[in-house]
Amino acid sequence: MRISLDTRENPWHIKSMKRTAIETAAVVDAKERIIEAFWRAAREHGSPVSVSLLRRESGLDKAEFDRACLELAGEGTAYCAPHDHAGRLRPEEREALVSDGKGNYYVSFSLRGLNSWRRQPDGTWAPRTAA
Repeated sequence: MRISLDTRENPWHIKSMKRTAIETAAVVDAKERIIEAFWRAAREHGSPVSVSLLRRESGLDKAEFDRACLELAGEGTAYCAPHDHAGRLRPEEREALVSDGKGNYYVSFSLRGLNSWRRQPDGTWAPRTAA
């Protein structure tokens, strides 16, 4: 028995692979935008940065921002501090936090590996040394 594939049409698995590559590229772009936004916000306000400020700085929508933040935390690149009583917040306050969809909410974001931050002479914050 001989099976041949018609290469003139785009088979379903090729479409699936392309969609996965596009989705992966979008997540990588979102993670880069979050890190760039973190540096802008942290230089002015210090670290950690509230997730609501970081979301505004990054310009990402909530779902994309939350997914990218949680991936950065899962990779060990960042630390997201959990909110200890998110259930007591009003719904609009809870909406401003990062949610993992499992009932956990995160209130702040910081990059791992920064030993200490110092206020610079111009009033901005910057890492003294990075690990």
